[in-house]
Amino acid sequence: MRHLVCLAGAVVLTLVVVGRSGAQANVADEVMRVDESYRVAKLRQDITTLERILADAFNETNQNGISRNKAESLELWKTFSIESLTTDTSEVRVTGDTAVVLGKQTENGYEHMLFTRIYIKRDADWKLLASMQFRDPKMTPRR
Repeated sequence: MRHLVCLAGAVVLTLVVVGRSGAQANVADEVMRVDESYRVAKLRQDITTLERILADAFNETNQNGISRNKAESLELWKTFSIESLTTDTSEVRVTGDTAVVLGKQTENGYEHMLFTRIYIKRDADWKLLASMQFRDPKMTPRR
């Protein structure tokens, strides 16, 4: 886990922000389409889509500090459901075959979180390699 955090930090610190023009904008848009598919797949518990999007070496750490690999995450989404998940803001940073999506999201209408997701290009597809989210310290949960 410590290696994943170091890797995520190193990738974020070394990325160059991509301008929103021409081919670079197309890459960012492509990554955001995959990120949106990931969001919708979680809402629908769509294991087939999650299987396709997650890289074999996928690892996630959720807002409770629980880390899961690809197999564990897929198993979770077979039975775990959420009522809503919205992406409130997002920004894509790309360098070569690596993209980072930084943003804010709201789960179930009241749980506000910050997230970092790292995508890698494999063959012709963007795969989600790592995801980390944590509660937004600036937001107070409301129920």
